[in-house]
Amino acid sequence: MTVGQRIAQKRRELGLSQEGLGEKLGVSRQAIYKWESDAALPEIEKLVNLSREFSVSVDWLLGEEDGAPERPELTAEQLRMVEEIVGRYLDARPAAVPQKAEPEEGGESEHPEPETSNRRRRWIAAALVLIGVFASLFIRLEQMRQENQGLQMAMEGMLSDVNSEIYAITRRVEEVLQSQNALTAEQSAQVVDLDYRANTVTIEARVVPRTYVEGVTAQFAVVSGGETVNVTGELEENHAFTARITAPLTDQITVSAALLNGEQRQTQVLAEFTDLYNRSFSGVAPMGGVSRATKVPWTSALRVPIHRVEVYTWNGGLDDAPDLASVRVGIFQDQKLMAWLTEEGEGPKPTGERRFFRLEEETIWMEAGHIYCIAAVVEDEAGRKWVEPENDVYTVTEDGMKKQRVELSRDPADWEY
Repeated sequence: MTVGQRIAQKRRELGLSQEGLGEKLGVSRQAIYKWESDAALPEIEKLVNLSREFSVSVDWLLGEEDGAPERPELTAEQLRMVEEIVGRYLDARPAAVPQKAEPEEGGESEHPEPETSNRRRRWIAAALVLIGVFASLFIRLEQMRQENQGLQMAMEGMLSDVNSEIYAITRRVEEVLQSQNALTAEQSAQVVDLDYRANTVTIEARVVPRTYVEGVTAQFAVVSGGETVNVTGELEENHAFTARITAPLTDQITVSAALLNGEQRQTQVLAEFTDLYNRSFSGVAPMGGVSRATKVPWTSALRVPIHRVEVYTWNGGLDDAPDLASVRVGIFQDQKLMAWLTEEGEGPKPTGERRFFRLEEETIWMEAGHIYCIAAVVEDEAGRKWVEPENDVYTVTEDGMKKQRVELSRDPADWEY
């Protein structure tokens, strides 16, 4: 059993996950995974901590308490090689000359043993010794192979540790350089309000200059979606400048502050916010519905049954993201509505529940030269509307209906309904 297998065995016996064991040892889950998969060996300090955590010895973890390894049996190929060598050796020996045995003093021997029998015994003994030598050689080679594999794993572990140390040192150097070159002694920027109906975000920013000089002013800037909003900071006690900035809500927002002293201007980035706009929307995913098509004779049209469509919904990534207000599902031809589906059940459904829709006519007709899809038309409580098409669209070919994946627009302006 390898070191990694021993660690995994003891971890499972204690009912710990890889992440839980990592927290106890002060390492990442990835480090535990590497140990258990024998991709890396724990450091000496970590081996000691593991032995304490598992209530076992370090020798047990390393497999030293199991005693000397059992000698592996020779494989069929190895036995064949030994037999061939011994056979060649025996074939090459001088031919034995039979001699008559001398009778013992006082009479003839009743069962004289020929010289050839003695020689045969000696050759058999020599062959057995030779087999033992080769067996020991093969065993030693196997041990050397295993030791070399263990050394290679140890070196890979050391290389991984060195790379981690280099990365940590590099990050620390970058932090020190940034700190030394920073214009501010303190800085902060945080989102304080999201207006989904107006599609705006409000950010409060604050900076304290590292070196304050009388007459210095601060100007804050928020860049969002290619638009820049500038606000002059207000000077408060302790030489702190603050500002409250409202800008468009987008997925890429950068907040910065510029310290102005006469004609001198120095700028520093305070914070960046990503995916705020995207995470403010609830998730909607229609699935299923379109079934196997039936070819209509003498025409290029297909008669396609429409089964129940499931719509999965989930809350947006932001805690205060608006819930869904309405979800309608329809069949579209070239992004133009063909028919609405009827939702099963009555009353509004909370976000996070599955919804089911059916087509009353149960079938539609598809013709060549068009793209067909199922899509959900959605509106949330902030009044925002968008379209969520199914991942697959359908077309009519000579062989029947073809399904393919196409990225369609989510903008309602690109759809007719």
